[in-house]
Amino acid sequence: MALFEFELAKVEEILPWETSGGLSLTWFALTDGRFWMPVGDQILFEYSDEIMTHWETSVRTADYQVAALAREMLGSVAAGAARLPERIERLASDWNLLLELRREVDAEDNSEETNQLAYAAWRWLGERSPCASYLVASPNFQFVRVGDELRIHWDNRGRVVDGCSVWTAQAGVHAMPVASFLEECRDFARRLLNEMESRIGAIEAETVRTRTTLNVHSLRHQHEIWRAEFSSYFKTYQPDIEWQEAERAIQRIAEMKGLPF
Repeated sequence: MALFEFELAKVEEILPWETSGGLSLTWFALTDGRFWMPVGDQILFEYSDEIMTHWETSVRTADYQVAALAREMLGSVAAGAARLPERIERLASDWNLLLELRREVDAEDNSEETNQLAYAAWRWLGERSPCASYLVASPNFQFVRVGDELRIHWDNRGRVVDGCSVWTAQAGVHAMPVASFLEECRDFARRLLNEMESRIGAIEAETVRTRTTLNVHSLRHQHEIWRAEFSSYFKTYQPDIEWQEAERAIQRIAEMKGLPF
């Protein structure tokens, strides 16, 4: 079972988008489907029974354009697989302390100084946190490297709608070798691109029916643009905030709260 699982919707069932130029189905729109992530004995992006009952739906996993989800996952690859500085890696290996430091800052006022301090301290973690904000109460998880191990941490206990827990995966951690994580990411990109290439071929051969006329040449052009985008995510990582600045900010937070760092 792959780390990133998906199933594209049938072409015939995908509704065209209304645009100023008429009905349209782009490459992106044609990636409509379901997405989920098996992590140990839990599954990220899987809806709980109670929220499915509350929403009166039979859809078990996230239902959206898979390309958007791939963009989020792959956009965190370079950061997630990169080695952390020694002090920050020690903190990342003590996840409870890391969360305590973050919670302490979150409890502070919303002053500009406090917000800037928090941004400097935790931007590195944000770069490792895929954010599918287009999903209601989107899952909260991070890809963080400790040594030669990639750890996926998640905590969705606060993801609640109308008193219902949204996701089955509440809290946990799943670890794998960094090399395996990178291969899972590359494999996800390959599988999606291969399925879309087959989908475009079927549209061109008219072996599938679409709900509006499509420009196959345009779809192939879009396909190559997405191929290039996915490839660009496997690059050398450069942090948004210099590590020394991040360490100083975390140190200041720790001193303010009497916590170790």
